[in-house]
Amino acid sequence: MRTKKALPMMMVLLLVTAILGAVPEQNKKTLKKPSKLFLEIYGGYIAMQPEDLNLLADYYNAYPLFFYSGQYDYLHSLYGNDFTYSVTRSGDEALKTINKGIPLGIRVRYALSRSISVSLNLDYLRENRLSSTEFQYRITDLSQGPIQTTPQTVEAGYSDFFLGVSAWIPQIGIHVGLPLGENWRLGGSVSAGPLLARCRSVVETRFKFQYQNGYWSENFYLLEMKGAATGLAFDLNGELRRRLTRRLSCFMTAGYAWHRAANVTGSGRNQSLSRDSNAVQDMVENSWEGRWQKKDAVYLRNWGEFRQSYYGNYFSAGDDVDDFVLDLSGFQVKAGFSWAF
Repeated sequence: MRTKKALPMMMVLLLVTAILGAVPEQNKKTLKKPSKLFLEIYGGYIAMQPEDLNLLADYYNAYPLFFYSGQYDYLHSLYGNDFTYSVTRSGDEALKTINKGIPLGIRVRYALSRSISVSLNLDYLRENRLSSTEFQYRITDLSQGPIQTTPQTVEAGYSDFFLGVSAWIPQIGIHVGLPLGENWRLGGSVSAGPLLARCRSVVETRFKFQYQNGYWSENFYLLEMKGAATGLAFDLNGELRRRLTRRLSCFMTAGYAWHRAANVTGSGRNQSLSRDSNAVQDMVENSWEGRWQKKDAVYLRNWGEFRQSYYGNYFSAGDDVDDFVLDLSGFQVKAGFSWAF
């Protein structure tokens, strides 16, 4: 939050300084020509969709809908009014995925000629999503049949679900511009460099089953995974500039950013706590290091097929897995200020 507030404050301060500094310069008979070196700061918005990272939200969103809602719909279709249920949902409507980012950056640009310049850029991108949701099922089973083992109430929820990404993006750029009148310039730029990215996911689940005879069981599960990788970043942008004073100008860019990193590796840990009304309690904890990969989960039940992909960094060598890619690409817009030394 402090980073997001600091950028507009810096822009306002730079603008005020430039305006105040420009007044005495206009009174000089001989104006010193600005150098070919420019310092630029900017911020923006990128509509990215890291599909592999979002898989975990898709998996856990689908899980209770299949194993509980789907199962109970199936039993109701078999037994009619002898098996009914109701469900309420609290918290978020669904676990949230990442679909945007707010890049901030600083750039040093050097003019080789009136139309061509080169630059060294450093961007920082960070986006976090936190959500939670819970299903509460109440079941009425009058079938007097084998489904009598069905719980009377089921609470299935995710008290904490977190997805986060961050990246440092240093790049070398080439800019081309053409004048549009006295104060406007239209151009474009291309830049490339490494992508130094990190990602993290945390899910906390809670499932509780209450039976008609008074017995209950409860399970808490925590899974946290961290990853880091180096990839490639390539940006292609159109640009519009407006000169405000002899040294200060503002600009806006729009284009596409191709930012991808594979071979994500990092640490992981889980905690599992199971307990019931008979005072039985079991606690299990594990930690590991591994490469992030994707896997298909397929479950066949009487009421249908559950098929969802998820990712982890704990798979064994014999598992059928696919490569995980941290894709932070997307269409982006940026705006900022440029100061000529």
